[in-house]
Amino acid sequence: MKHRPHHPRHPRPDHRVPAPGQVAYDPASGRTGVIQAVHTVAELLFDHQMSGPRFAFLRPEGGGVEWTADAAALRFPTPGQGDA
Repeated sequence: MKHRPHHPRHPRPDHRVPAPGQVAYDPASGRTGVIQAVHTVAELLFDHQMSGPRFAFLRPEGGGVEWTADAAALRFPTPGQGDA
């Protein structure tokens, strides 16, 4: 079997990513929020420049302004990480 090197933009097959309804850390913004939805870039109806094929809508846990993030980059937050 041929070994393919890991690319940092693509999660490893054993990497668990947060799902809608779960709190996630967005490393691009340094913030945490609850994932509202995950969609493909093709589903966007607005002008966009996303770094991957899937994006997520996140909202701060206590409410606030929603933002978008590369869904593949989201991680489960560690204690003290972000602003959740």
